[in-house]
Amino acid sequence: MVANSAIAEPLLLQTLEPFAIPATVLAVIGSVAATQLRLRSRRKLHKIAHDKHSEPVQSIDKSAHAKQSELLIAELQNQIAALNKEKERLIHLLHEKSTRLREDPLTGIPNRLAYEEQFQQEFQRWKRFGNPLSFLIWDIDHFKKINDHYGHAAGDEVLRMVAQQINKRLRCTDFLARYGGEEFAMLLPGADIEAARQVADQIRLHIAECGFKHGDANIPVTISCGLSNFKPGDSVQSVFQRADQALYQAKSAGRNCCRAY
Repeated sequence: MVANSAIAEPLLLQTLEPFAIPATVLAVIGSVAATQLRLRSRRKLHKIAHDKHSEPVQSIDKSAHAKQSELLIAELQNQIAALNKEKERLIHLLHEKSTRLREDPLTGIPNRLAYEEQFQQEFQRWKRFGNPLSFLIWDIDHFKKINDHYGHAAGDEVLRMVAQQINKRLRCTDFLARYGGEEFAMLLPGADIEAARQVADQIRLHIAECGFKHGDANIPVTISCGLSNFKPGDSVQSVFQRADQALYQAKSAGRNCCRAY
């Protein structure tokens, strides 16, 4: 049966996570509905044929049967159109849910789930082709002090602005995500460690020179970065651990700097 348009969201979408619904499910939905329509039309056509042969020849009203067949065809066409419309609505709804699930609501950039998926994809691509791939972790310096001194609304604004400013300076093939709290993760496909260091230093200097404002307050903001690149025998975990250690070195060196491991 075609879902009622007044129902905001089908039970299927309420009970399953959007990312857990593969494209094959939509195919099953369409296949089941189409099968139901075929069975329904077959029963109706069979009834027409049965009625036709069960009556005496002289009592058959051919024009009535023709009209009934036309009505049946029109009904089936309407049902198919409604089914196609419902399928498009489901696809659109799944796309919206999938996007929201992978987007950080505060900054508007990809979240940790999206980062983990992208990291795995880039890692598999690196293993297959061996092209340079660098990984970076960013951390906003003294972020707790910003929250304590200027308030959490100011801290949120700093997170949004830092995400926007970093994103503006990336290539279309680069990937930035909010990893958690005041930390951001970045993947630079095609960039070796030296190229990644140059990109990181340019971004770091840009953030330090931006001048963030919240109301009438000028908030000094700097960021630190830890870098690592993929090497033979690496795993996702080993690359992340080296970048995390490099970030710790940057923090220990006084912050507002980049370190590679």
